[in-house]
Amino acid sequence: MAELPTLDPAPASPGGTIVVLEAEGGSDKKADGHRGDTIPICNAIIAGGWNAYPVFYSDAKYDELMESLSKVQGVIPRVNPGTYDGVTNSKLNQLQADLSAKGVKLMSHPDVRTKMGAKDALVKIRELSCGMHDTYAYYDIETFKKTFPGSMATGPRVLKQNRGSQGEGIWIAKLKDDVYPGGELPLDTTLYLMEAVDNHTEEKPIGEFMTFCEQYIIGDEGQLIDQRFLPRIVEGEIRVNMIFDEPTEIIHKKPAEGGLSATLASGAIYTSYAPDAPEFTKLMDNFMKKDLPAIMPALGMDTEPVPLIWTSDFILGPKDEDGADSYFVGEFNCSCVGITQQLHLAPKVGLAAIKVCGGSA
Repeated sequence: MAELPTLDPAPASPGGTIVVLEAEGGSDKKADGHRGDTIPICNAIIAGGWNAYPVFYSDAKYDELMESLSKVQGVIPRVNPGTYDGVTNSKLNQLQADLSAKGVKLMSHPDVRTKMGAKDALVKIRELSCGMHDTYAYYDIETFKKTFPGSMATGPRVLKQNRGSQGEGIWIAKLKDDVYPGGELPLDTTLYLMEAVDNHTEEKPIGEFMTFCEQYIIGDEGQLIDQRFLPRIVEGEIRVNMIFDEPTEIIHKKPAEGGLSATLASGAIYTSYAPDAPEFTKLMDNFMKKDLPAIMPALGMDTEPVPLIWTSDFILGPKDEDGADSYFVGEFNCSCVGITQQLHLAPKVGLAAIKVCGGSA
């Protein structure tokens, strides 16, 4: 078994202090109790001339942590969504928000993780070059039932719930005869449906399907996103891995033959490319030069930086008149993206964290 890394000594005269905030327990921890990328990230910050160390959050230590963390320059939250003994997620998020209000740099602020990770981010970026203008969000059942029959009449659609993962609650909906009349569809119109979690298919009348989808709207963070279906999804998704404002890797996630889901569980094949791979020059030029500076303002977070570690998943759209590919964002991931399998990236994370806190390494 490989020896786990240990925390390096703090610099004699650190430029500042950045804390990695974790929660005890969970399936993402190593034998030392930390995530596999926590100590390497701390050591990368230390190598950059700043002090860094991990801290475990618990509700019982709330006041103590508020006092001590108010004195540091930055906090990197590294808590996977889930349930931990002694941890109330709302209190953990409130701690971070209050620290941010005191001037501590949060990487990232809980509002960033919530707004960027929510599926309705796709509606907010629909006017960017990476967005689709005909993207809609349903926050209540009445609006959904009033609007969706007309949306479905324009062509194949994709419905995405805000909760779930690995393609659960993501439905590709088509008319059985694949003829779209416009206007509004009768509620007994048959839909041909495929769920991305496992590529299984069903047939339901549109009225019955809408009733089924009510579960995705009801409850905390309930919402349903309605997007145009891009048939080139059969060619796969393109994930761009980011460390702050720098791309580090492009991954082509190719679905299994005959499927649409790009999850590993569904048999998809993943192929890695360098960020400057010529196959993706247009994608990266548009994303880095046009869209990246506009994403946070579009999400209503002009004063917040992009996350420290995050990803953007793209779907191939129609080719333009010159035969070049187009790309549209299908999802952002920023809740707690790990680099445990890419620890060579820890120095980039460390330097980016120092940069966010206003320092230089």
